[in-house]
Amino acid sequence: MHYPLRYRRARSLLYVIGLFWLWLWLGSAALMEGLYHSPLHAALAVYALAVAVLVSLPTALLAALRMILTHPQRTALIVPLPVASRRAGETAHWWYGKKVS
Repeated sequence: MHYPLRYRRARSLLYVIGLFWLWLWLGSAALMEGLYHSPLHAALAVYALAVAVLVSLPTALLAALRMILTHPQRTALIVPLPVASRRAGETAHWWYGKKVS
């Protein structure tokens, strides 16, 4: 069965990870420079960046694998819903009946 949402989520995750690495490459030094007035804040920021880097690598790998395995097919068969599930005139509380006061 084809689930296009999984492919889109994996693609979005790769975009976010790519933006993170771009920010890390271009702009994170200015952030770290602003935190040097407090050694505790600087240490926490370095630790957070190290964890984010280590977590982003396997996450990107898993997202790429999911994209490869769930790549949408252009020749997919479209199966319409059965007519019974498309009843338009049925109310939401059909099962109440007249027994409920």
